[in-house]
Amino acid sequence: MQHPIQVPSVALDSNERKRPEEALRESEERFRTLVQFSFDVYWETDAQHRFIRQEFAETLAEPPVSEIGRTRWEVPYLEPDAEGWRKHREILDAHLPFRDFELARPTPDGGKRYVSVSGLPIFDDTGHFMGYRGVGRHITERKRAEQALIESEARFRTFVDHATDMFMLHSEDGRVLDVNRNACESLGYGRGELVGATASFFDLQMDQAAWRINRDRLKAGGIATLESRYCRKDGTVFPVEIRMREFCEGGRSQIICLSRDITERKRTAETLREMQAELTRANRAAAMGQVTASVTHELSQPITATLCNAEAALSWLETQPPDFEKARQALASIVAEANRGGEIIGWIRSLIKKTPAPKESVDINGAILDVITIARSELLKHDVSIQTDLAPGLPLVKGYRVQLQQVVLNLILNAIEAMNCLDVGGRELRISTAEDASGRVVVAVRDNGPGLDGALVDRLFEPFYTTKPDGTGMGLSICQSIIEAHGGRLWTRANEPRGAAFLFSLPSEQG
Repeated sequence: MQHPIQVPSVALDSNERKRPEEALRESEERFRTLVQFSFDVYWETDAQHRFIRQEFAETLAEPPVSEIGRTRWEVPYLEPDAEGWRKHREILDAHLPFRDFELARPTPDGGKRYVSVSGLPIFDDTGHFMGYRGVGRHITERKRAEQALIESEARFRTFVDHATDMFMLHSEDGRVLDVNRNACESLGYGRGELVGATASFFDLQMDQAAWRINRDRLKAGGIATLESRYCRKDGTVFPVEIRMREFCEGGRSQIICLSRDITERKRTAETLREMQAELTRANRAAAMGQVTASVTHELSQPITATLCNAEAALSWLETQPPDFEKARQALASIVAEANRGGEIIGWIRSLIKKTPAPKESVDINGAILDVITIARSELLKHDVSIQTDLAPGLPLVKGYRVQLQQVVLNLILNAIEAMNCLDVGGRELRISTAEDASGRVVVAVRDNGPGLDGALVDRLFEPFYTTKPDGTGMGLSICQSIIEAHGGRLWTRANEPRGAAFLFSLPSEQG
């Protein structure tokens, strides 16, 4: 007798057995996939911390080396040191979880392979410790990048610390975040004393208001450059030039300041200023030497007039009865002529003395007329006729009257010399003044000499450049320096129909 109904039962039992096996295989596949995409290795150890299982990702660049049957520290290593291993084994023996324990294995080429491992302790149902289960990741590239960053930062720190300038990093509110060695040495403070302090701690001109003004300037973009004064710990003060720039790091604005001690620069500038002043004074003295005859003539006039008026006063007093009114008039004339002589002597003294007079409001037309008076004998000596076209109502100029007169006198003497090659009777000098469209006062000195060589015009104002056999090459250079110091400009161009014209412009007192 057959029992066909038993066949389906056998098939059913077979299917039931396959289902958990397939589920197990699928679980294994999911696990491998998880390991492949999440970690480089999955591992298990027994209660003695020996590896009993290792599953490696297929994407590893280097072929894996099995460590089955050995503990982690029994496999050759380069890092960590003995203390690092001792602490790690204490955690394992205490059956505690651990995370990101880093170690380095040697590679065949003599390098290092870094691995970071994490693990969880495993216990059975009775709480008995069974071992560890965990994952690992190869971090060699990350460690190389970290080491490169450390070395880069070390190089940058070395560069900054050995820089001759002071580097300071500030927060938005002006507090110091970091400084270089030169800043500490220049100010006499330790790094700990400077970090956390505000800029006003050592910068005498950088209060909160000044800091806000510079911050606003930086927000507009670019670099802010300014001069200030730093105070050392010992109380000494020195000038600095500061360059500030803002940048963003980690979403926060920071300001880097590069400060340079400019004590020597200031000292050199003062020395050059003194030298320039001495050259200017020497140039004035030389110019005065050329117009000695004019000066003598101008002084002889009031002296002669004084003598005549004194004789007249004596005559009026000797008459019977004495004519006191006419004698008084003669004496008054003596006083006036004496004052006139005193003004001439005062002007000459101001030309050659070292200490400059204070700035004043200068009537440029009056200053020019005084120069013409002094230079008149030189003009007559060289048979030069002079014409003036001085615009009335010119605005006053703020400056040093004597220096501006020195420029005019130099230009007149240069013009006289330039016209020496012309026949007597044909030498003409014209001086004019005007106010241009921008309100600046313009002075022009024109001659009808041979004119200027176009190839040499650009060099006329260079120090020590001269076309004269006995010239020093400093006259026009000094004139240019004087005009520029007054906020003006000196230039030259051809005169029409012939000759040369030298012009300078000056801002009016009202600006």
